[in-house]
Formats: sequence, C-alpha cells, structure tokens
Amino acid sequence: MNTQWFRHDNGASEGSFDKWWDTYGEWFDSQDQLLSGESGIQRLHGPDGQVLYSKRQINHFHRDLVHPFGEPTILHEMKVLQALAQLGIRVPKVVFSAARKTDTEWQALLVTESLDGFISLEEWYAQPEAADLRQQMIQQLANTIGRMHRAGWEHGRLYPKNIFVKVSGERDRKVEIALLGLAKSNHRLTAYSASKHDFELFKQHRKPMPDEDWKAFATAYRDVMESDYVP
Repeated sequence: MNTQWFRHDNGASEGSFDKWWDTYGEWFDSQDQLLSGESGIQRLHGPDGQVLYSKRQINHFHRDLVHPFGEPTILHEMKVLQALAQLGIRVPKVVFSAARKTDTEWQALLVTESLDGFISLEEWYAQPEAADLRQQMIQQLANTIGRMHRAGWEHGRLYPKNIFVKVSGERDRKVEIALLGLAKSNHRLTAYSASKHDFELFKQHRKPMPDEDWKAFATAYRDVMESDYVP
C-alpha cells in the first residue's frame, strides 16, 4: 500500500492508522458524500472518559495554488491548525492526523481533543452575561481574529458556530476564544486579503450578536489591525 503520512506528536505508522480508522463512535456531524469526496465527524469516548472527535474523509481534497490538483483536505487542515497554534490562537489539540493512499482511494483521519468548557458563540449569546464580560469577549474575539488576519490567514468559514467561547474563574472571570471549522482556511499574501472575505462573511452571519456588540467588535478589530502591537 502506498502511504503518505503527515507527522504529528505520536508519529505515524500503519498500525496506528488502522487503529483509529477502525475505531467508531457516534456521528457528531453526519457523513456527507460530496463532489469533493466523503467526509464526516464522529464523537469518541476514551477509556478515561476523554471525549475525542474523529474526522474521517475519503477522496476529499483541498485545492489551491500550491496544490492545483489537490491534497487530502485533512492534511491541509492539519497545517492550518499548526500555524494558528504557533500564533497563540486556541484551536483543537491534535491527537492523530494522517492520510494514506490505497490502490483505490485516499483515506484521511484527523482526531482531536474536545474543547472542554467551550461553547459556540451562538450558545454564549443565548445566555445572559454581564456587560463587562461581553466587552471582554468582544475584545478577545477581535484580538484572536486580528492576530490570524495579520499573519495572513483567512478562516474561510467565520460563522458564529465556528467561534467558541470559554469563561473561567469566579471573581476574576477570564474569557478565552477558540476557532474551529478551518478546513477551508487559506494563507493570503496580505493581511487585507485575509481579512476582507472573513469580515464581510462574519458581518453578514453575525446573529445572534446584537448590533451594539457588532459595532464594538468592528471598532476593536480595526484597532488591532492598525496597531503596531499584536495582543
């Protein structure tokens, strides 16, 4: 079998790929058969109670200028996860990621840890929060997205369902932002080109973010993009 591996923390081997490929859980995101191939996400429960998410893809490719004929989408997504993590942006931690080409198809796996304590921006706005905490969330969101764009990375699917929020602490409450849904991310030549599509997409689909919060976010985001200091 001709096998292509993408290295990760635990190394890659035929046995480890087979182990994860043959591990099944409950479908978290239903399996889709698309023109670009098959893709689906399962929720796995480890023996220690840890929740993992396993994205499984068959003949699913990402195409860009570097790979005009396509590369397995999961390999592309893994590179994005690594790049954003190096920027200090919270993304899911990878447990296993690899792709292999059999005689008939490409198979690819991306297994990540759950983001414990995080909820989507949609869920966060569904519960009442104090004004000062909302302002902190808005600033952290602007910092996170601004840092990504200033490094030239376009998210590609910047919807509230792909933005996650975690609040920790009781007295001194701290907000943390994480990003998901990065399969369509691309690296652009300039911060402006990385920002343009994402900003307009988020503006169009920002609900349930109130108009007041959107205006505060837009101001904070502009300040981050124009600042000499990247928080």
